[in-house]
Amino acid sequence: MKVYLTSTPEFPTEVLNEVALILGKIPGELEFILGKSLTDQQVRLSNPDLTDIELIDSLSFDELFGLCGAYIAIKEIPQDAYVVLVTSIENNMDWFSAFNGKNIFIHGIDWEYYTKRDAKFGIAYQVLENIFQSQIELDLDDVKNEPNIHMVSIGCINDMCQKKNEVMLKLRTADICDSCIDRAIEKKVNPLILQHIKDSIEGLRQEFINSNRISSKVNPVPVHVDKERGIRIGDKEVDVVALQKVLFVFFLKNLQGVKTKLVSGHEEELYKLYLEIRKSGLRKSIKNMFDTVDPSFKVHKSKLNKALIALLGNKLAEYYIIDNVEFNDGYNLYKINLEEDYITIDPIE
Repeated sequence: MKVYLTSTPEFPTEVLNEVALILGKIPGELEFILGKSLTDQQVRLSNPDLTDIELIDSLSFDELFGLCGAYIAIKEIPQDAYVVLVTSIENNMDWFSAFNGKNIFIHGIDWEYYTKRDAKFGIAYQVLENIFQSQIELDLDDVKNEPNIHMVSIGCINDMCQKKNEVMLKLRTADICDSCIDRAIEKKVNPLILQHIKDSIEGLRQEFINSNRISSKVNPVPVHVDKERGIRIGDKEVDVVALQKVLFVFFLKNLQGVKTKLVSGHEEELYKLYLEIRKSGLRKSIKNMFDTVDPSFKVHKSKLNKALIALLGNKLAEYYIIDNVEFNDGYNLYKINLEEDYITIDPIE
């Protein structure tokens, strides 16, 4: 069975290439085919509302599956094949991924923060997970009453992972529980497809674990925010837009972290930083980060983290990205995992 991998225009093609390579290592019934990314023009033709992909904060499931359909039409994909769309654009349910028939979308960024490894592992796992779930006809429209969606994580491919860092457990166990295997048998899933999925998630587990063993320790380097609010990490300039600079400096100044639900309560401090960086900034730009309908905070956070990884590499960037740290007493923090000794912020004269 053929599985075509594509992406939205803004998603890094090198990451999609890595996903295709790692999935193709295990032989079996599934044939993973690396396709070209959709172009801006193809996206606009498929949906006139998507005029500028770079300005889109999030898309609905229907819009994402519509882009899968556009790829099918453009490339004349056979009806019995899967199409997987990887995108850096968030979905309006904040899910890792979802499927509709043989159409699959995957949110392709932030995996480094949940898994502490290269993004290819999390994305590749999601490909296999959604194929399995579609094969057993998992009901995503009624998650709470679907018996084979595990709301409490047990290390199975069908764990819901409401706390997103629980995805680490799935990657480490590479397990399909007895109940989900029984469901596959009940739905008469092709045994060759089932075996290929099991072999592939086990192969991913081995590479995932080994990638940590062979990676060398990287020490942080100083970050300097000058009086003009230019930012350098070591000898490298952090070249991002003003609002992303605001977030970076804000979290450098708040190393203890800020509760995820309370970030919007720091609007005044964020606005003061914005004025330092832009000299004449509109307060609306900060308010829009926490808009109840279309907030841009997560988008700017993700784009900042992505820029830091591109600048510093995955290992070194771990000290500077805005991480989502989960605690057992009922609250989460956004924070930067860097010690104060590495930070210099010059006063404005």
